[in-house]
Amino acid sequence: MKKFIITLIIIILFTAGIYFISGMIFSAAGNRIIERLQPQLKNQGISLENYDFKYIRFSSLRTVSVYDFHSIITLQLSSQSNNFYTTIFYAEKINFNLKNLNPAAFTVSCSNFRMYVENAEDIPETSFARLNQGYVKLPRPIVLSQPHSGLKNELQNIKNLFDEKKISSNLIIRAQVTIKLGDKTAQAYLYTVQKKNQTSLQFREEDIKNMAETFSLQISDEEAAIIAQYPLRTTRIMQITLDAKNTSRKAKKHNRSVPEDAYRHVLWSYLLTKEFDPAFAEQVTDAHETLPTNTAAQRAMDFHNNHIGRDYAIQGINQDRILWLVKNDKNVIKSAREMR
Repeated sequence: MKKFIITLIIIILFTAGIYFISGMIFSAAGNRIIERLQPQLKNQGISLENYDFKYIRFSSLRTVSVYDFHSIITLQLSSQSNNFYTTIFYAEKINFNLKNLNPAAFTVSCSNFRMYVENAEDIPETSFARLNQGYVKLPRPIVLSQPHSGLKNELQNIKNLFDEKKISSNLIIRAQVTIKLGDKTAQAYLYTVQKKNQTSLQFREEDIKNMAETFSLQISDEEAAIIAQYPLRTTRIMQITLDAKNTSRKAKKHNRSVPEDAYRHVLWSYLLTKEFDPAFAEQVTDAHETLPTNTAAQRAMDFHNNHIGRDYAIQGINQDRILWLVKNDKNVIKSAREMR
């Protein structure tokens, strides 16, 4: 019994000692690892600056955790662009979980992170620039002897997701996204979904509906379902819809002869086509016309004018000519009465 107690005390003291000195040991090692990874990150358009963390500890026998990590990150949003943007990043905890001993390999997860891009309104390439309550888990173990290769693959997977590509990896991302249009902001829950062994990013449909209501836009259930599948396009879709609405309203106010509804639909479809492509513009605008508020004649008119808008974009017509064409092109339907 005495031997058992002494052994237990030794184990407790040894464990306490590990926890006590691990901060110093792991902090030094952590800084060294980050320094070694910097060149690889820079190849991906990422640069860590002024990074710091509170401490590093064993959170379990197989897991080392970095607590309160924060850094200023410089991002190059595309390899074709020379523009760099400053991102503020904070993570409550980053876990490194040992999965294999031979060869030594670990998985990485990050809990309760938040990040935002400074001066996001000046960045045309970004869809949303503030994420909160985030969580990310890299599913594939990274071999300790070759961390650069594993990190490169996982960074590429994340990039592919944000390029609207589907990946085979079961990468997990969850975050609350803030979107701003004008002086209004709305939030949506961003998350990864797996279908047929392929992973993609998505928004919740109810968040899309709430977002549209915040921005004083009317969308159908079918339209919300489509937009939810393209989270990186959501901000631009909402902005284009709002621009078409406001532009047609102002034109009508300035000149009462302007067919506001026709102009709104032609311009909206034109802008969506220019921003994305004709097939996607048709998908969104067709889904919008499932709203129950329109009569059959109004719906037929809108379908027709949406088609006209896509044609204008395909023909390469300048936007400043759209209003003139709406008023003078005989193919544009100005009133639902023309459909009778």
